[in-house]
Amino acid sequence: MNHIAAHITLAPCSEELTELLMARLAGIGFEGFEYTESGFTAYIPEQDFDLSALEGLGLAESVPGCRVAWTTELIVERDWNKEWEEHFTPITVGGRIVVRAGFHPEAPGMEYEIIIEPKMSFGTGHHATTALMLESILDLKEEVAGKRVLDMGCGTGILSIMAVKAGASDVTGIDIDEWAYNNAGENILLNGCTNIRIKIGDASLLAAEAPFDLILANINRNILLDDMERYVNRLGRGGRLIMSGFYTEDLSLIREKAQVLGLGYQGCKTEQNWVAATFLCPE
Repeated sequence: MNHIAAHITLAPCSEELTELLMARLAGIGFEGFEYTESGFTAYIPEQDFDLSALEGLGLAESVPGCRVAWTTELIVERDWNKEWEEHFTPITVGGRIVVRAGFHPEAPGMEYEIIIEPKMSFGTGHHATTALMLESILDLKEEVAGKRVLDMGCGTGILSIMAVKAGASDVTGIDIDEWAYNNAGENILLNGCTNIRIKIGDASLLAAEAPFDLILANINRNILLDDMERYVNRLGRGGRLIMSGFYTEDLSLIREKAQVLGLGYQGCKTEQNWVAATFLCPE
């Protein structure tokens, strides 16, 4: 079967924006996704491809503050199961976490193992921001144990799962996309986590939530700046807020907003010009 590949580029490129656009393409029949350095490629069977539906999404105008461009290409018949197994490779984070698919062999001796179904290959730890957030959770393992955690923009649920494996007693994941809701639920079952609940929506859902001890938000700069006050309003005293999805040059803006909201800056991790920054709510 031949496929059409839609090559999508984003500037700036973030995991949250990539997930958002992938979900929109999934809604018109695209069924396979691969990360690229500047965005992603989406695939759809040639007979199911509708150019007018793709144009109707208005991708170039759909994300404020981000330049989105796309092109399409005909791809001759491929063995997609073989493609997934060849291109979705296990990764290790911090020498302590392995993220793999169910068709990969187990990794004996690794401290933590997370299984992610790779039918859409994002939120798998391959992006720098996800790896940085996983490392940040490891750094706070003692503080995470027995605590209540929020995962904003949860995507595949990978950070929620890591929080549970680090000892969190209760985790809430929130994502605006229905695909994320369904995929996160699947991955939660694959990892045997029973204390994670996933909700569909945005930061407005937080008004009904009790305070959290740790809030994780791997989204993008603009959403973080817009919603940070809502996060802080649901962060318990002495709690931590870890944010990623933005570039090093944006860290000053994030720090300034956090300071205005009364948070103390604790430090950051960087990789490939991406940042994960940790902030503390005073006791």
